[in-house]
Amino acid sequence: MGPSGVPSAPPTPAPTASTQEAPATPIDATAEHLAILAGTVTYLQRIALTPEAEVQVELRDTPGDATAPPIAKHVIQRPGQVPVAFTLEYDPAAIVPARRYAVSARIWDRGQLQFVTDAPVAVLGGAPPGAVEIVVVPVR
Repeated sequence: MGPSGVPSAPPTPAPTASTQEAPATPIDATAEHLAILAGTVTYLQRIALTPEAEVQVELRDTPGDATAPPIAKHVIQRPGQVPVAFTLEYDPAAIVPARRYAVSARIWDRGQLQFVTDAPVAVLGGAPPGAVEIVVVPVR
């Protein structure tokens, strides 16, 4: 019994090496093996984005199955004004050197698709190295 007359709980034994829980594993245990592709999304029109804008950037195998999920995707909420910097994290093991890859972007503003890539930008797999710039055009 405890000092106030209430039964006290039995002492909890100290964990032993065999009863300790393993540390939590991150959802993507291979995160340290990811590669990064960085660049900017811009457009030539003199139009400001609203605070509700969203920029979506994708890395895809080209020509690939259009219904296949992208190799990497990054969504930027409230990007500010162009140029909008982006980074795509991808698994380099998913890249086949003999294949071609491209990035594309879309800009949504207040639920409406405003800008799209009319010509995906070649990257990786033999594309020239350097900064990636995706120029999007207005949706007609």
